[in-house]
Amino acid sequence: MLVRSLKHVLFAAIACAFFTAHAQDDGPMIPPERMQEINAQKSAFITQRLKLTTEESRAFWPVYDKYQADLRAARKDDRTDRNARRLGGTMTEAEASKAIAEELQSRQAQLDLRKRYVDEFKKTIGAVKTLQLGEAERDFNRELLKRIRERNAGGGQR
Repeated sequence: MLVRSLKHVLFAAIACAFFTAHAQDDGPMIPPERMQEINAQKSAFITQRLKLTTEESRAFWPVYDKYQADLRAARKDDRTDRNARRLGGTMTEAEASKAIAEELQSRQAQLDLRKRYVDEFKKTIGAVKTLQLGEAERDFNRELLKRIRERNAGGGQR
């Protein structure tokens, strides 16, 4: 029963994270209270996967939360730029070249952000757990996609 309950909670957390990542710039698709619940589930998933101690958690989570906020802001800017280009219709070669350069610059900014925070993560949880963090995030996202596919295949039934 507990495993089934945890699966439902995990699915909800993953689904919300997925839909938030694909939300439009006109506002969140998920109520803030729900996002708090989802973030708590993601925290529990990562804490368990990395086997964080209480002390590690105290040091790690404020840094991780700041990283996620900075990453969301960078991705939102990138989405805004992409949406503006789509609305423009056809592009000249010069406009397309500029758009490519802006996209690469955005990706580099996100990579630089990751590099900066990896150093902070290593200070709080060490290099091994920092490496495992990326894997845990990918597993969390894979689980989300799996649950969404299962739910869609089942006709949306719980």
